[in-house]
Amino acid sequence: MIRKRFIQLLLVLGILIVLPATGQETYSELQPRQVVLTWQSDPSTSMTITWRTDERGGQHTLRYAERLEISPLKWKTLEAETFTFEETSAWLHTVELTGLKPGKKYNVFIDHPEQPDLFYFQTMPDENNRRELVFLAGADSRSRRDVRREMNELAAAENPEFVIFDGDFISTALSEQQWDDWFDDWHEQMITADGRRIPVIPAIGNHEVDGSYLQPRENAPFYFHRFIAPEPRNYYVLQLSPDLVLVTLDTDHVTEITEQTPWLERTLEEHKDSRWKMVQWHVAAWPSVRDFEGRIPTKIRDHWVPVVEKYNVDIVIEAHDHAFKKTVPIRDNRRDDENGILYLGDGGWGAPIRDTKDPDDYWWLDEAVKIDHFWKFTLSSDGRDLQVDPVFRPAGSSFSLQR
Repeated sequence: MIRKRFIQLLLVLGILIVLPATGQETYSELQPRQVVLTWQSDPSTSMTITWRTDERGGQHTLRYAERLEISPLKWKTLEAETFTFEETSAWLHTVELTGLKPGKKYNVFIDHPEQPDLFYFQTMPDENNRRELVFLAGADSRSRRDVRREMNELAAAENPEFVIFDGDFISTALSEQQWDDWFDDWHEQMITADGRRIPVIPAIGNHEVDGSYLQPRENAPFYFHRFIAPEPRNYYVLQLSPDLVLVTLDTDHVTEITEQTPWLERTLEEHKDSRWKMVQWHVAAWPSVRDFEGRIPTKIRDHWVPVVEKYNVDIVIEAHDHAFKKTVPIRDNRRDDENGILYLGDGGWGAPIRDTKDPDDYWWLDEAVKIDHFWKFTLSSDGRDLQVDPVFRPAGSSFSLQR
């Protein structure tokens, strides 16, 4: 399907190239690769597209259009911002497309004379074009690349609008090879059968940072340069639909938890009328494996949990422990089936999976299992129903929330 669409788009653009043979890909120095889609601003009217080349070259551009049949002369052309950084041999190119129409598909052509990159994306809906939204949440892809690739395949098969990825993409913060492997896998696999690239909404974890905790931004160069998110990039908010807001936080990796707390309160106050409020942070406040009394879990429960409870956040995505977890609904440090918050985690996208605590012995745990997984969410077109399904390697159960 992708190959057929690739040929059709080239014919529309009046370009003749030779398609590569299937099998192991090789790249010329200026071939665009490792394409990743993120958001810096309104997801209904913008998209940020970043890719790498092995050499700087000259001008790097992309073209985009809402319809394939539009004349090549009417495709909009944007020049990328090109940069590099000390820890990489790559050159990065990034473009933010703005002024887009909500809920629309856009075809993208990243220019290159030998093999351009061709795909499409879809903007998020606004009030006037609501649709059912399927999205995923997971974390901790790290070191088992074969498992990570299996999880990528499972994820792409769900045809998600976007993936919330809650940190620990790789094992070694400054390993360019590990980052290259991760972005190569994402580029190759996180694209749907008909050629739609899937955006990622990243959070920073301890493995993105050389030194793990309370380090300067410069100690996480790959995270901050490769994922172009709203500033300061390690904590931010995105209104993903008229009914859904997502807040991303940093669990003491670059910015102190206490420093982010006033921002968290202001942000949730601004979005208090959103029907569904979700938060992602990396280190689990309600762990399935690690010490409940650890420094960071305790700090999160002291400073962030009261704020998310005050503003009736529905779900918090946690990670770090490398196991499947669902808590009971929690409020005021106890189970509250009517008003509690669900904490879902704890990361299992390729990192080594760990033995868990026994849920019978720890009041906050509803389920905890040593298994690779991510979470699938289905938000109804009217925004009232949020279906939650764990996706295992292989499959599991589901439950539903309503507003």
